[in-house]
Amino acid sequence: MGSDGEYNWGGAAGTVFWIEPVEELVVISMIQLMQSPWPLRSDVKVAVYQALSETYEK
Repeated sequence: MGSDGEYNWGGAAGTVFWIEPVEELVVISMIQLMQSPWPLRSDVKVAVYQALSETYEK
């Protein structure tokens, strides 16, 4: 997922941001959960792109 030119950063305890210039998208996700048993970063990215797809379909 993503486009050329996307850049991101993942911090401690589940925080992440990414900028997607092609989609004109900025995402900032903040959670404080060390050693999470869930793939939170990837789940957030999937949810964001699913929401974009649903928006484009309307």
